[in-house]
This record gives sequence, C-alpha cells and structure tokens, in this order.
Amino acid sequence: MGRLLHSFRHFIILAFLGSVFLPPLAYLSSPANGQAIPSPGQLYLRLGVFGAAALAMLVALCLLLRRLEPHLLKESLDQAAFLENIPDRFLSVAIVGSASLSLFLELAVIRWQGSIFEFFAFYKNYGLLACFAGLGLGYALSRSEEGIPLILAVPLLAWQFGLLIALRWGLPNRPYSLETIPFREQLTMGLRTVTWDQNGIVYLLLTVVFLLTALTFVPVGQLCGKLMERKSQLPAYGFNLLGSMAGVLLMFLVSFLWTPPVVWFGLCFAILLFFFARKPRTLLLAMGFTTIALMTLAWPVNPLWNKIYSPYQSLDLGYGPNGLMIIRAAGHYYQRVHNLSDIEVGMTTDPAVRETRDYYDFPYRVRPNANTVAVVGAGSGNDVAAALRSGAQHVDAIEIDPAILLAGKANHPERPYDNPRVRPIVNDARSFFRSTEGRYDLIVYGLLDSHTLLSQASSVRLDSFVYTVEGLREARSRLKPNGVLSLSFSVLNDALGTKIYQMMKQAFDGKEPLCFFFSSYDGAQVFMQSENGGLSIPQAVLSDAQVAERPDFYRNSAIKVDLSTDDWPFLYMPHRVYPVSYLVVLGLILMLTVVLYASFFREQPKVSHLPFFFLGAGFMLVETKAITELGLTFGNTWQVIAIAIASILIMAFMANGIVHRLRLSGTFSLYFLLFASLAAGWWIATSGGLPSTISGRIGTAVILTCPLFFSGIVFSTLLSAESRISSAMSMNLMGAMCGGILEYNSMYFGFHFLYLLAIGLYAAALLSGLAFRSTRVLPAFEG
Repeated sequence: MGRLLHSFRHFIILAFLGSVFLPPLAYLSSPANGQAIPSPGQLYLRLGVFGAAALAMLVALCLLLRRLEPHLLKESLDQAAFLENIPDRFLSVAIVGSASLSLFLELAVIRWQGSIFEFFAFYKNYGLLACFAGLGLGYALSRSEEGIPLILAVPLLAWQFGLLIALRWGLPNRPYSLETIPFREQLTMGLRTVTWDQNGIVYLLLTVVFLLTALTFVPVGQLCGKLMERKSQLPAYGFNLLGSMAGVLLMFLVSFLWTPPVVWFGLCFAILLFFFARKPRTLLLAMGFTTIALMTLAWPVNPLWNKIYSPYQSLDLGYGPNGLMIIRAAGHYYQRVHNLSDIEVGMTTDPAVRETRDYYDFPYRVRPNANTVAVVGAGSGNDVAAALRSGAQHVDAIEIDPAILLAGKANHPERPYDNPRVRPIVNDARSFFRSTEGRYDLIVYGLLDSHTLLSQASSVRLDSFVYTVEGLREARSRLKPNGVLSLSFSVLNDALGTKIYQMMKQAFDGKEPLCFFFSSYDGAQVFMQSENGGLSIPQAVLSDAQVAERPDFYRNSAIKVDLSTDDWPFLYMPHRVYPVSYLVVLGLILMLTVVLYASFFREQPKVSHLPFFFLGAGFMLVETKAITELGLTFGNTWQVIAIAIASILIMAFMANGIVHRLRLSGTFSLYFLLFASLAAGWWIATSGGLPSTISGRIGTAVILTCPLFFSGIVFSTLLSAESRISSAMSMNLMGAMCGGILEYNSMYFGFHFLYLLAIGLYAAALLSGLAFRSTRVLPAFEG
C-alpha cells in the first residue's frame, strides 16, 4: 500500500479502537436508576473482559484492511485518472459542484452532530474545525499521484452515524456520562457535572468524532484541490466560491422545507456519485454504502414520538399521560402544554393545576386590564392563553421557531393562536423590539430557553442577545408609561438569579426589580419592574397567587457577577473567567491536527505560504464577528444567518473578480484599507454602535463586511502569484482553524476583542509576506 493510504489506515484503526470502547464505557458509567456506579475494580474487570473481544475485532479489522490494500490503491489511481479526464468544458461545473458538496456536507455534519448530543453546541466550532482539518489535509494531498479514494467518505459517514445514534439511543441505560458539562466555567446550564473519569468519556467521544469527521473530509478536500489545480488560480478560486455559495443556498432550501438529515445527506451522496470513477464495482459499492448510511439515519429510534427538524433544532413531539403535548429538543424536555381554561381548572381536583394557573396568571394580576401584551418566547402558547384569559385585546406572540409555533397552533387545547386577538410573529425578539412601533401594557418573557438551558438555535455557543442589558433596555423602551416587564426564568442557582436581578436593575436605571419565587412550577422565578421603576404590588395579589417574594435576598447578595452585554452575552457564565477548561478540547484539536499532518507529510510546511495562514485566521475571526453582529442587527434568525454567510462569500467572489479584471499585484495599499476598516469597526463597536434606524443598519452591514472585502482582495492578489493553488488553500484552511480556536477568547474578552486579534493576524500576514516577498514561491507541502 502507498504511504498515504498506510497513514490513513492507522487513523482508521485509532478511530475504531475508540468506537469499540465508547459503548461499554458509556454504559458502565451511566447506571440505571437505583444502581450504583461500579467500583474501579469492577469497572476494570469488565473492561478487561470486553478488551479481549475488542482485541479480536481489532485483529480482524487489520486483516481486512491488509486484504483491501491493493483494491484501495487501485481505486485511488482510478479516481485520480477519472478527475484528470474530465473534459475542459465541464471543468468549471465540476469545480462548482465539488465546492458546493464540501460546504453543504460540512454544514450538514455540523448541524446533525448538534442534534444528537448537546455538548457539541458548547463547542460551536468543534465540527467546523474537524471539517477544516480534513479539507486542508485533502487540499495539501491533491498534488500527489496517490491519494485517498473518494468512496471512503461514504462508509466513514455511515460509521459516524451508527456510532452516535447507538450511543444516544442504543444503550440499555440512558448515557448520563455523555450528557455532562466537560468544563467548569459554566456551571448554571442544567446539565450534569460529574467526575473527571466520566468527563474523560466525553473527551474520548470528541476525539473519535474529530477523527471520523476529519478523515471523511480528506478525500473531499482532495477532490476540490485536484480539480482546481487544472485551472488557473483566480478563475479556479472564483468557481470555488460560486460552489460554496451554492452549498449555502442548498442548506437554506432544505432548512426552509424542514427536511430531515436523510434528505441532507442523500443530496450529498447524490453529488458524490458524479465524481466517482465510472467503474461498476465502484458505483455498486458506493450505492451500497449510501443505502446503509441512509438507513442508519432513518432508523426510528423513537417511534412513539414525532420528530421534526425545524430550521433551528431537532424537536420531538409526544403526549403525556394527560393527553397534552410535550416537546423535547435534541431528546430532552423542552416545553409542555397546559390546559388551564376556566372549565378545566374548575373541574380538576389536582392542586398542581391550580398552582400552574396561578403562575401563568400572575403577571396579569400584577398589571390588570393589560390591553396590549407582547409575549417573548411564546412557544406552544401557554403564556398567550393566559393573556387571553386576562382579557387582553391584542397579543403579539413572538417565537423564533416556526415549528414550535405550528405545534402549539395544532395541539394547544385552548387554541390561543386561532384567536383573532393574537398575532403570531416568527422572529427574533431583539429584532422585533427594534423594528416594531407598538407599545405594550405588559411584556412577558416566558420561560424562554430556560427549560433546556441550551440554545440549539444559538449561532455562538450559549450566548443570548435576548438576555443582555441592552436587550432588556430595548424591551423596556416598548412599554407604555405604566407598563410592566415580567421576566420568568428557571433559576438553577443563586449566581444566575443574582445576575438576572442585577441586569434588570441596570436596564431600569438602577431601580431594583421585584422578584418572586414559584416553587410549584419548575422553580420559576419572576423578575418584574414597571417602565417608570416604581412597581408596587398589593399584598392581596401575592396571597392569592401563593408566591414568595425574594427582593431582599438578591438585593443583599454578596455574589459577584458580571452582567451580560451585547459584547459579552454569556448569560450562563456568572462572571468572566478565562475558559481554561475549553483549552483541553482546543489542545486536543491541535494535537490531533498536528498528528494528522505529521503522519501524511515528511516535509515541513513552507514558510513562504505563511501569509495565507494568517489571512485565513484573520478572516475566520472577522467572519465570526460579522455573522454575530449581523444577527444582532437584523435578527438572529436562521434566514439572516444564511444570508450573512452567503453575503460574505459574495464579497469574496467580488474581490476575486476585481483582482482578476484589474490584474492587481501590490498589496500594501490594500492592507492599509483593511486595517482602516477594522479600526473603524472596532471604534464604532466600542462606542455603542450605530442607531437601529434603517440607515444605521445599512451602515452596520457596510462596516462589518468591508474588512472581508479588502481581505478577499489581498488573498486573491497573493493567490494570483502562486503556482500551486491547492497548497495555498490548504494553508488558508489551517489558518482558519487557528482563527476558530482564537475565537474562544471572546468568552473572556468579549466580541469586540476579536477586532484587535484580527488586526494582529493581518499584520502578521503583511509582515510575513514582506519577509518572503523576494523568495521563490514554493509549495506548502510535499506529498
């Protein structure tokens, strides 16, 4: 077997070992209710017995791979010959197709992983970095005559599907050890915190998933690189960007249609088939592996629940013993529907129903005769039904997820969304308050995102621009003179409660909010204040609602907290601490990437391509900042995020076209414009940003995208002088990985700090380019 396939085989064996040991480790460390966790001795004994079986399976795998060696090598050579023989008139279409495949597959894998295990949402870049590692390695290998057969991408994906689905739903016991918080900086999210040895299982799973994802994308990157090498630099890069835009638009389409993963990956496999060598054996194997992969994805792991893939998350709809709907997100409890109508409450003998009714009616007792109401996080309709029972004449029900809104419309027994007094609004709460001209007697924050305590829709880990001081101020600005803002939250500890209390206080100009505790309903705490800051509640209202008041507790709290702002929107972090625990996983990513590259390449990267590395890192930071800010400005909906990503690619395409048309060569003036646009963006951001008017929003979009445009011009200008586009693209992707890792600094320093990091990285690109400008351009890797 060739050297590249030999190295690839080693990583397959490593991933296999991890995959074999993960199920027993997860099972043994997650005992059923009433069972004790086995002692270390028992655990080691059971693992030893299983290890013997695992060793036998490993030997069988090694023998199988050895027998497949000549077939894989021949498949690799046939694949390379097929790509070389694609007619020139179809080459541009092939480059577009391969680029759209790589980006669409990347988005599909990232989204699917987050729908299986929640902790992937904690590391928003984890799947992305694994994809970049594989793509970068594939680009670097594309100049080699020997390669990795493209057909291996399909069984590797099927392997990952089967492993994660089996771990999530196939074990006899629920895998609690895989539902843990693998770090210590965020202790208020509601997930389990366990011992280091159980966290080690999470790290093992992250390692295996990283390997399987990276190995899957190696042949995909190699496909893109081989096709681009056949065309001159700038046209090849331009068609690559067009393909990337097509991939984003395709994901936009499947999200718009609420399609399941079977459709996403089915489309990926269909595109892959066009690039396989036209050999009967290859095509039959590809179709066989594709069938296995799609059957694995389509397997009904929960046949009694209706699974829906909204544009934001994976939802399961089911029904409880009382026949009312329950919603689960990523397999965990999210919302439940209540029938709290006058007839139902009058007939029931269950005191819990009465207590739940008291909770939902409480804001309307505090602010009686509220004619205009806004419900933030309307969900399945419980808060909306309460507003209608109180006599509200107009209710704006704001819910970002259309699937949850539709589920409430179809299944809520009080039919609140069918009432003509209700206006359902599918939008981000911040965007709605910025754009609406309405004023409200009462604004009610339902238990928005506080049941699961994990925002599957969030684009940046667990940040929430709804729960920031600026967000609460914008909501306050929409209150009528005597209006009341009511914020409910399932507060899990005193630090989180203190933080929300202090945020409300600052949003209301230092006027301390009132706080009430409903022990009978999910431990919900309600924070309230009127627009003028002088809210007072008659004691009779509190007695009727059987609620405990807690203002003195938070007023006198000695807990130190840092308030969530638009620059640092991490609600679940009580105070700013550097994410040291994240460094474990980030170090794991770096170690695996270095080992991957060192195994495939004997030569060190050429320093003459350092500018592409730093440009990739800087672009990743600026892109992250731009997507975050555009979501904040125009609404953090999936449509806005998709349009933002597509716009960034369009800017890069325009920059490439300008360089190609004008034949630009010098970069010093371009760097000056790049630094000036970054400095302007940083200054405007730290000064409070532009106003929320139409012109202000347009100005924000221009400020955010200008650095990306100038960075694209610099990149294309340097690329035009390269002899090997695949090597430059590889270094650029490795830089993007570095930028993705550096982005985690925002968890301590805030998002504005990313501007300064980007300036430093672009300065490094400029200096490295000047240092090696007189040297001969060499390939980044020798394969």
